[in-house]
Amino acid sequence: MPTSTPTSNRNSPDKPQLPVISLAELQSLLKNLGQPAFRAKQIIDWRNKGVLNPDEMKNIPGELRAILKDELLCEPLRLIRRQLSSDGTRKYLFALNRPRVSGKMVESVLIPEEKRGTVCISSQVGCVLDCPFCHTGTQAFEANLTAGEIVAQVLAIKSDLRSEPMSGDLHNDITHIVYMGMGEPLANEDGVHGSLAALLSDEGLKLSRRRITVSTSGLVPQIKRLGELFQVNLAISLHSAIDELRDSLVPINRKYPLKQLRNCLNHFPMGKQRHITLEYVLLHETNDRDEDLQALIDFVNPERERVNLIQFNPYPGSPYEGSSKEHMSKFAQNLISKGIRATVRRSRGEDIMAACGQLKAETSDQ
Repeated sequence: MPTSTPTSNRNSPDKPQLPVISLAELQSLLKNLGQPAFRAKQIIDWRNKGVLNPDEMKNIPGELRAILKDELLCEPLRLIRRQLSSDGTRKYLFALNRPRVSGKMVESVLIPEEKRGTVCISSQVGCVLDCPFCHTGTQAFEANLTAGEIVAQVLAIKSDLRSEPMSGDLHNDITHIVYMGMGEPLANEDGVHGSLAALLSDEGLKLSRRRITVSTSGLVPQIKRLGELFQVNLAISLHSAIDELRDSLVPINRKYPLKQLRNCLNHFPMGKQRHITLEYVLLHETNDRDEDLQALIDFVNPERERVNLIQFNPYPGSPYEGSSKEHMSKFAQNLISKGIRATVRRSRGEDIMAACGQLKAETSDQ
């Protein structure tokens, strides 16, 4: 088969990224370079296994491997560090390889259980919001991740599970994705929408919409667009049902107050037997008082929503203290007595700063 010399775009900041390139796009690229179309399917198969380095694609000729490395950004991330928790949780620190933001870092977390493996992925370097109880919120916003960088987190963890499987009875594959890592996902619609399309695609990991959850602090127009385009699960970082308090805990509430959020949630499209999750970190004598409980009861639509009560996970310099486990249990029981589905989330990976609200990476490669 004749080949042509690839047109080099090695220095281009916008090379297509292998984690999200479609089969048709890759076939077209290979055709223009004089390569057989069937190679595209082989490359996609490797990609979906978590293999992004062309040198590890055993049935791909050496010449084509070189072409791929020249024409594509094959590995948008590089693994800097992996930490293991005593409960099996794994936290990964990745550096970006894309020009202009090369060396900036993000964190991702694998939360294994007996029957599922959940990956918590980041959508931004830092965060555009300044929620004071969240460690990520103390890190300056640096960049939106591309769709390829978001999906690459999933693929890197998939590859890690292949090379080092979970021990004991813990699940050894990725079954669920939650956009609950660093950043506000809906402040990065291009990256998040593109990554969702890739994760849901039959050419990609073919995940079910029921197994993907996007969390947001309450960007109302973006929530509406998400519901129109991708009927995935929705989680709201609520943390207070009192406007004045939420203005402080979740500053985006000043732009989209609870009344607007409530109306938006009432119209968010959901399939049968599905619900919206309201995330609520309980802070001692801040949002766990009787008046906070009553406001939450008044806000929740029990037919469409459930409440997930989250233990506050401390970080260095935090001004907050978490509610006691006994108080959290009592708070949950009071919600349940009003017909509201409420659970207390089990904290995972706290010993490696991988629990909810603890993710924060150095902004540059050291």
